[in-house]
Amino acid sequence: MSLYLEAATILESPQTTSLKAIIYNPSKPFKSPQPKLYALIVETLKFQDILKEVVENAGILKLERKLTPLLSILLTHDLLLTKSGIATSSGPLKDAILRHKARLNAEFTRARLRRGHRDVKSLVEAVNAEYSRESEDGVTKTANGLTTFNPRWIRVNTLKMTLEESLSSPMFSAFEEVSGMSDMFFFDIVRKYYYPKAELLPNIFAIHPSHDVTSSELYKSGKIILQSASSCLPAIMLDPPMGSTVVDGCAAPGNKTTHLAALVGDSGKVFAVERDRRRADILEKMIAKAGAENIVTTLKATDFTTITEGHPAWQASYLLLDPSCSGSGILQRVDWDISKLNLPISDARSGQPSRRKRKRDEASQQDSLAQPEDQESQQAAEEVEDGDASKERLQSLSDFQVAIILHAFSFPRAKRVTYSTCSIHAEENEHVVARVLNSEIAKERGWEVQSRKDNPLSTWHRRGLVSELSNLEAGSEERQRVADGCVRVNRTDSLGGGFFVVCFVRQFDDGGQLGGDYGKSDMALAQNDGSRFQGIGVSIEAEDQEWNGFSDEETKEAGCAIDAVDDDPQPGKRKKQKSTKGQQAGSDRINRRFQKNRKGWS
Repeated sequence: MSLYLEAATILESPQTTSLKAIIYNPSKPFKSPQPKLYALIVETLKFQDILKEVVENAGILKLERKLTPLLSILLTHDLLLTKSGIATSSGPLKDAILRHKARLNAEFTRARLRRGHRDVKSLVEAVNAEYSRESEDGVTKTANGLTTFNPRWIRVNTLKMTLEESLSSPMFSAFEEVSGMSDMFFFDIVRKYYYPKAELLPNIFAIHPSHDVTSSELYKSGKIILQSASSCLPAIMLDPPMGSTVVDGCAAPGNKTTHLAALVGDSGKVFAVERDRRRADILEKMIAKAGAENIVTTLKATDFTTITEGHPAWQASYLLLDPSCSGSGILQRVDWDISKLNLPISDARSGQPSRRKRKRDEASQQDSLAQPEDQESQQAAEEVEDGDASKERLQSLSDFQVAIILHAFSFPRAKRVTYSTCSIHAEENEHVVARVLNSEIAKERGWEVQSRKDNPLSTWHRRGLVSELSNLEAGSEERQRVADGCVRVNRTDSLGGGFFVVCFVRQFDDGGQLGGDYGKSDMALAQNDGSRFQGIGVSIEAEDQEWNGFSDEETKEAGCAIDAVDDDPQPGKRKKQKSTKGQQAGSDRINRRFQKNRKGWS
């Protein structure tokens, strides 16, 4: 019975930190296994509304005075929703529930049918779908039954220490290396294991998400950085040599910037571009914490597309672009709020739902019966509208992303450019790649996608989608080569979320010079006069939270929290979804603005 008593104690206590921290970092050890305790509380929270209804309608709190509302829903959850039932031997509390087993089952059946579920499996799937975000214990079941692991990834800041030094530090000296991700999970007690993937992610390793590293000296001093593995891929793929000059075109919050600084070293130079002053302040804090002030120059309140001839960053050879995107690949961690627990009341009327709720349900049923066609038409219209809005937003983002890349292509000494998004949508990924490769500036200057065999991420198994490159002006073999050069990460790949990254490289001519006549024409984008970006209206807002150091889980991809504003001349009317011809017209307009011997937007 200690399992339920300890769970009730946790739920009755004021919540001062996350539920995971309460259970896995307790001030006093629990008698119950931590994973079981966490699972019981989370599952009860998920089903709390239906459990409250069942307990109230069964009227057991009026009959069993030893039962508290909290214990009643914890015990009823295991009675009704677990195969093994209540996980304890006989006792007064278990007996108090079992005396009313038939009544509880009957009320549960009524509650399930009222919600339109013909069996328990259907109800469970619906509730799990509602809470289908990443679980705090690091294990997620996908809709098709796949198990994915979401560990805490740690990047060692090699400006301050080596990987070997970090693993031998007091924080990690007791940790043992495991050969597989799953080896860190499915234990009654979380063990001190770490998992490296050195061939893909140098100086990066994973641990179980319940391990707290934020209070360690390594974290506080910036020697280790919490950063999802997927967001480490752009800098790894760019692979700038030591001592080189790099531009991070969309820099805040700074994890990728500090990663670049570690790669180029003290003899290198990184220009970190950030157009938002508030986010630039966060960026500077992270740079200082990482000890990269002598390497990184922050360009505050600067639009990347305004960097042209005469600017020190204009001579950079390597550019990293991680612009605003839909953020569709980001995993959202659940932080359960136990203060909002919906508990049953002991004086509720037994045997039926409340009169107010029943009248509301009956009215809803009458409306459904009276006008089924109208409701279906309205629902269909809403779905279409939502779909159109999503397509419009993706198209606006895609236009913005294409413009950013084309400006990077105009840098006279640029050798490599990586483009990445935390998006799973082809409109922001393969479609953007096709559009920029079709551009005049890419063809004139010899830009192409780096082949798989030449990039540092060649061992990663998931590549780009060749089916989404149908608009690329190339033969089938080249389309396949381009797709193989792109890297995709699914949300189920355990690297910290869905991601896309590609590296563009510039060809050399017969004389060993970079492609394109950059000596005669810089083909730069002049300072943005607003004409090109009207209608795109990308605004970047940092997540509404206090910055707490180097955590991709707290400030990760803050630039992905965007709002695309449509430039609609007639408020109240939705713009039509762009057709393929419309998209091509947009590309043509971009190409015209990059005519040879022209400077800036035309």
